[in-house]
Amino acid sequence: RACWAPIHINDLSAEERSHAMNALFFLQQKRDGRIKGRTVADGSKQRVWIDKNEVSSPTVATESVVLSSIIDAKEEREVAVVDIPNAFIQTKNVQLKSHHRKDIMKIKGVLADMLVELDPELYGPYLTKENGVSVLYLEILKALYGMMKSSLLFYRKLKKDLEQLGFKVNPYDICVANKMIDGKQFTALFHVDDLKISHKDKKVV
Repeated sequence: RACWAPIHINDLSAEERSHAMNALFFLQQKRDGRIKGRTVADGSKQRVWIDKNEVSSPTVATESVVLSSIIDAKEEREVAVVDIPNAFIQTKNVQLKSHHRKDIMKIKGVLADMLVELDPELYGPYLTKENGVSVLYLEILKALYGMMKSSLLFYRKLKKDLEQLGFKVNPYDICVANKMIDGKQFTALFHVDDLKISHKDKKVV
């Protein structure tokens, strides 16, 4: 999904290297026995130059969830709760404020060696050693999990996508959107990448 692009260490300033986010890799065993891996950025370093108020993402109000559920019951709507898979990785990483810096991530050790082994032509020329440990520096191109601004970037994308589909965002709760379909209201509520959707017709849902 073109999540990142390698950067040569010589193209980075000392400040950019010091502010580079570490890559964190998590493994989880699913109920069916499969192993799931996820690489995230350690966004804690971004707190130095990003105010959390600049990048906080809105989430649906509890009152909206309760009121919409009452409407769902009263109108006997079909309801579904859905999760958008790989939500952040589908979202471009863009600069939200003029003072925001380029998002650089540092992958070390075995993970760096694995990337070079997977694609030596792409990553090989960028591999360096720091204290004898393999290191790759990457510019983050998508809203990677762990970055402070990823949730807000995804919210803006989801809102834009819904509006392009004809939905209108509720002025009292900007995490609620409605659209008339076949003469009945379709409602979508979203908390980051988790949605509750409802409509009278099951096929519409």
